[in-house]
Amino acid sequence: MLRGALSIGRRRRAPHRARRWPVARWRLLALLGVHLLIAAHLLHHAYAGQTLGRVVLADAHLTIERGIVNPAFVLFALALAATALFGRFFCGWACHMGALQDASAWLLRRAGIRPRLFRSRLLGYAPLLLALYLFVWPSVLRDLVHPWLATGWPAAAAALQPIPPFPGWSTAWTSRDLWTGLPGPFVAVPFLLVCGAATVYFLGARGLCRYACPYGGLLRPAARLAPVRVVVDPDRCDGCARCTAACSIGVRVHEQTRDHGSVIDADCMRTLDCIEACPQQALSLRALAPAEVETTPQATLGWRTELFLAVIALGSTLVLRGLYDRIPLLLAAALGVLVAFLALRGAELAQPRMVTLAPFLLRDRSGLRRAGRVYLALLVISLLLLAQSALVQGALLRARILDAQVYVDWAQIQAHAVDPAQAALARRALAWYRIASPPSAGGLALATTPEVPLRRAWLLLVLGESQHAERELRARLETAPTDTAARAALAELLQSR
Repeated sequence: MLRGALSIGRRRRAPHRARRWPVARWRLLALLGVHLLIAAHLLHHAYAGQTLGRVVLADAHLTIERGIVNPAFVLFALALAATALFGRFFCGWACHMGALQDASAWLLRRAGIRPRLFRSRLLGYAPLLLALYLFVWPSVLRDLVHPWLATGWPAAAAALQPIPPFPGWSTAWTSRDLWTGLPGPFVAVPFLLVCGAATVYFLGARGLCRYACPYGGLLRPAARLAPVRVVVDPDRCDGCARCTAACSIGVRVHEQTRDHGSVIDADCMRTLDCIEACPQQALSLRALAPAEVETTPQATLGWRTELFLAVIALGSTLVLRGLYDRIPLLLAAALGVLVAFLALRGAELAQPRMVTLAPFLLRDRSGLRRAGRVYLALLVISLLLLAQSALVQGALLRARILDAQVYVDWAQIQAHAVDPAQAALARRALAWYRIASPPSAGGLALATTPEVPLRRAWLLLVLGESQHAERELRARLETAPTDTAARAALAELLQSR
């Protein structure tokens, strides 16, 4: 007994090891460094007027679509190569959107809110579909779909707008304008709130990465090849599951290392929190032969529920993508997944069981609570707004198809020699453009799509209503003085008189 007490004392007086910085701090420093580089890039542009081209991964598709090799493509190529060797370190240590989600999760924890991880199998394929849409679809549209439509359905081909042939390879390493194509402040702020706080609150840790990031859609398959993985020493592991509790991504580390000897989840972003949290030092980062990687979340929902989520997410994304020429793809995809999740929660409220949305109790066995009634009211309003957006997008698509069939030149307009059939098409297109306009112009839209006033003015000229066309353009310039296209169109109209 005395020997046992002495041995315990010896263990307690083990040699002191130097205190190391937590790996989370090193990762925080890495992410802060990324943002300092972004700030330095913007400051250099403001000072010099010309700087390195935008390092925005969305610009990488220009290399494939138009042959323009730019810094964004180089960065994405390096990220893919590094992921194929070491796993998704880029997502965990260098992605500014990942940092936004981690900061949102930290703020929610400080507020006492710990969102549960939402797991869906079909929605797990959304990033891959978005990646194919962003990087593959433009080339397929140009080389296959558009030529086929041009022969069989010319109006639809024209509505897709002319697609220039592949121009050959070129480079664009520097830029004088870093802001073209990026959302303005009225979109940027909701973008950050939705892609950060909202996705984490409703979908759990790295919800945007799991269900809406097109770049992750290509990094995931690359992670299948990575030989460097988090590996367990089974002689040391005692199954305490502290590794899973520490994982900021939501990977079930203790289950995967128990069943497979290493972490095989493709959502593992190599934050290394699990390795540091292991009290037995049973986890390490080692190179092994590539193993089968789990690329989709574990099934927790029935297939009917999965299909329900997929249909709503896809439909919502298609409706919101490019709405009023303001909502970018990433924001539309994030909103689409959120709408699907919120609709699922709304459907669950019809079942006689407890439904929660942390920290609110929406329903218990006795019926809906006040929070549940408020939730349903907000959900109905959101779905009505989505339906209104679908009507606007549908009217705009129909107007474009009809507008593309109006073949009238300026000489015919000046000579008042427009064919009656063309005038009828112009009148129908104008009616649909009116529906896609704000209520002040007789439509249903909540904002103005920039192309609509220009097309309405042109169609009014086709119909011989030049005074109405001038009023249309002047009204547009009153609300958007920086619309150079409308200003140029008005100047041309005035000069023609």
